[in-house]
Amino acid sequence: MGQFYPKLDWAPRALRAKATLLELACDTVEGYFYNVSMLDDGIRRKLFSPRFRKDLQGYHAKEELARHFAAAPAEHPLARAQYVDLKTYLPGDILTKVDRASMANSLETRAPLLDHQFAEWTASIPSSFKLRNGEGKYIFKRALESRLPRDILYRPKQGFVVPLAAWFRGPLRERVRSAISGSLLSETGWFNDGFVNAAFSDHVSRLRDHSRLIWSLLMFDAFLRDVHQAPVSAAQAPPLRSVG
Repeated sequence: MGQFYPKLDWAPRALRAKATLLELACDTVEGYFYNVSMLDDGIRRKLFSPRFRKDLQGYHAKEELARHFAAAPAEHPLARAQYVDLKTYLPGDILTKVDRASMANSLETRAPLLDHQFAEWTASIPSSFKLRNGEGKYIFKRALESRLPRDILYRPKQGFVVPLAAWFRGPLRERVRSAISGSLLSETGWFNDGFVNAAFSDHVSRLRDHSRLIWSLLMFDAFLRDVHQAPVSAAQAPPLRSVG
């Protein structure tokens, strides 16, 4: 179904089921990888230049996740996914954002649920106490029922989505155009310039939602400007397999 279901970037979120269907068809490692990835393999193949794909020598980022899944001291898929979260997503994404945002405002933050003794204890709890009948954090919520109103404790998750797609078509449009058509990204030799420009045009014309791709390129361009002050050529870059 995932292969035949159309990619409905323009449709309401409830109808954009292609990615979910493709993930359901994967094994545990691949399903996890595609769930946390910014881009799918099809986009990567078009985005990367032939030379860069050759330099990768068949390497795929999911190999790193597979290594952690194999090392997970658990059998249940949920427990193994949580172990991989602790090794990758938590320190490399969520906690990094908290640290940067708090330090930018001279604040010291603490995450009490990550106390190592508490985390070790929760890791030993059977997965059936963590996810039950579609209810996540089951035992945690039950433990807090006497302290929090039920409508607060069991309300649907409320995420915060930054309207990147609209920004890239509106107030940030020229900034994006300048970044993707500039020399910094092109001189790395890593990207297919034709596809990058076509993806931006498709996004602006609302044919596709390429906001994740554009965001990644915009941040990489900012990295080159702010950290290196010069483009990193393929010849100057460190060996790909040694990059953490």
